Amino acid sequence: MDLISILATVILITTVGTMVVGIGAYAAFKLRDKRKPSRNRSDDTMNVGGPQEPVFLKRYAPGSTTASTSESAAESESVEK
Repeated sequence: MDLISILATVILITTVGTMVVGIGAYAAFKLRDKRKPSRNRSDDTMNVGGPQEPVFLKRYAPGSTTASTSESAAESESVEK
């Protein structure tokens, strides 16, 4: 076999292999999509009765400041003047 035939064979095998991997990935995506849990399943940590809010996080209130932040803001204003 000459060089052209070998390169053509390599290109053909690579193209067919790529298409097989693409089809396999699409099939795996569809299987995973079918396996997704439905929305009506609930978790033990969810608040089922009321609106869903984070269980392990504390809500940040931007209006609440501490004394240390107001003091540092006053210091930075005095430095700028």
